[in-house]
Amino acid sequence: MTDSPDLPRPDPRPDARLVGLHAERGDPHARLSAALAALEGADWGLTLAGEAALARQLARLLGPGVVRVDERLGVNRAALAEQGLAAAGLDADWTGARAAWLAEPDERLLRRAERAGVPVIVDATLAPGGGWFTRGAAYVVYRDGVTLTGFSEGELALLFGTGGAPAPAAPAPADVTVALALRDVATLPLRLARGARTVGLLAERLGGGALPFGPTALLLPPDAAPDTPWLPGGVLAATRSVEGGVVFTPGLQDAETALALLRGQPRPVADPLPLVRELAEVREAEPTARVPGRDSRPERPRQEREVRSPVPQPDLPRPDEALPDAPEPPARVTFDAPPVEDVAPTAPAPPAEEEVTWTPEIVFSDFEPESPTPLPTPVSGGPDEPELEVQPPLATAPAPEPEPEVEDVPTEDAAPFQPAEPEPEPAPTAPDLTPDLPTTSGEGGALDPAADLTDEQAAIYARLREWRNAEARRQEVSRFIIASNATLAEIARRVPYTLDDLRAVRGMGPERLRKYGDKILEVVRG
Repeated sequence: MTDSPDLPRPDPRPDARLVGLHAERGDPHARLSAALAALEGADWGLTLAGEAALARQLARLLGPGVVRVDERLGVNRAALAEQGLAAAGLDADWTGARAAWLAEPDERLLRRAERAGVPVIVDATLAPGGGWFTRGAAYVVYRDGVTLTGFSEGELALLFGTGGAPAPAAPAPADVTVALALRDVATLPLRLARGARTVGLLAERLGGGALPFGPTALLLPPDAAPDTPWLPGGVLAATRSVEGGVVFTPGLQDAETALALLRGQPRPVADPLPLVRELAEVREAEPTARVPGRDSRPERPRQEREVRSPVPQPDLPRPDEALPDAPEPPARVTFDAPPVEDVAPTAPAPPAEEEVTWTPEIVFSDFEPESPTPLPTPVSGGPDEPELEVQPPLATAPAPEPEPEVEDVPTEDAAPFQPAEPEPEPAPTAPDLTPDLPTTSGEGGALDPAADLTDEQAAIYARLREWRNAEARRQEVSRFIIASNATLAEIARRVPYTLDDLRAVRGMGPERLRKYGDKILEVVRG
């Protein structure tokens, strides 16, 4: 059963009408003013060409005199003065004023205006649809159309009231500005709801550093954030300095982006694309070895593999080259016969030398013994094991006392380690390499590098050791690969504050500085 077209239908809600307002027929100015007047609960509405036209229309309605203006509003006082209206603060007596221009007034201000016999103008620029006429307001104004459209396009202002509609005394806005407002006002309720939710989250995050300024804005302390190029109330987070502080609206952006704007650190829209050399390093780092028998497909050329890279490639200039019209020959597939096992016994082949991969952070000594000898330092059982005391090696042969030499420090100018050439033997052995372990001193005990530290330096040294041990457990490596006790004691002794200060510490090579420099500075600062 369908409803008869003759039956009266209820009028839609004011906010529901905004969705299809752009598709209605009639004068665009009349449609926009009537729909927004219904949203505010007013009897009439006027569309005006900006704040100067609004001041002119108010001067016609109120007459020349003093207007009490809330200092939190960025009202154009010069435009009011040109029309004979002097803007004054709210502190003095309101008696005799032409009107009181308020922002989000409470019951106290409304009763004060009623006792003084002053009409109230409520500024609903940032929060339309507040229902102020039911609470005693005489007029409601929008100083700009940023909240209506989301963007500051064109000059648009609106004035609403009750009773009979006054004659227009100021120029109307451009038709294209009204057309944009009719198009974008359909999403006004959704944008207001999103902004109100974000304002609630920001008020909890900022605590007492922000005061509510209506449902969609916050009032920050003076000089809390610089002014944005765009006005508050749109889809982007914006700030504007006023006499009472800084008005802040998050718009449609999330709370984290709005907080980054307040801190002066806007978040990037997207991560930057990798450079060409970084892509080449990624391709070279990929393993190329394949298990035999798993894949019998022929390996494609490298040029074809690079074309199908999952990472977007930057545009590079490529000259046009003439190519032959002949089709490419088909790829030839060859199959290898299975190896034939040799029945005759053969001599056992010498075991292949295992390739040893050294961590770049380990500091190697330049001394190479003539014959392989065991390490003079016991090997730790892992990052969770207690630190082992270093024992001196057994005396093997009398040797001249070596001159005391300074601890080897890896520098950027030092040449990379070159392994010794293997001797022509059946099974060449790799040279012994000593990791960056604590050095020994005395007859049999280890020298404590933190013995001469002050109480403050000892506290920094303890924090560094705790961080070093935790990082070693996380990476499942020896703690001395990250940094030795002597290096940590030197850091605690110098108390570096920058990477340049940390670079001067012995034992902090370029690779350690790159990986752990920032974290070490954070631990030093506590």
